[in-house]
This record gives sequence, structure tokens and C-alpha cells, in this order.
Amino acid sequence: MNTFQLPLEEYNKMLQTIQILKDNVLLKKIDNLIDVMYETKYGLFMNDYSDDLTEYSIKSGWNDEPSPWDKV
Repeated sequence: MNTFQLPLEEYNKMLQTIQILKDNVLLKKIDNLIDVMYETKYGLFMNDYSDDLTEYSIKSGWNDEPSPWDKV
């Protein structure tokens, strides 16, 4: 078994970090804050919905690129 020693102060910091990361309410608040900051800076609201971007990318790529079928 491999073991290593860790200072108690460092161990307590790690425990505190784990407790913060386990707090789902805090993470949701931070996620919402990031969304608000992004919207304020860029005037966009993306959230988790990106299906329309995929559809737009495919349609614009399909219409812009020449196809071998164009010559048939």
C-alpha cells in the first residue's frame, strides 16, 4: 500500500473545498450568475439550448458549399 503524509492544514482546506462543491444550491447560483454576466456582456442568452445553432449550421453549410450533385 502506498501512503503519503499530508499536513493537517492542507487536509482541512481540501475538506472545505469538497463541502463547497457538494453544495448544489451554491453551484446553481454561480451558474445563473455566469448566465447573467454573459447576457449582460454579449446581449445573448444561450443557456443549455443549442439545437437551433446545429440546425442553422447544417442548413447554411448545405446551401453554401457546392455539391457534386449540382453538376448532374
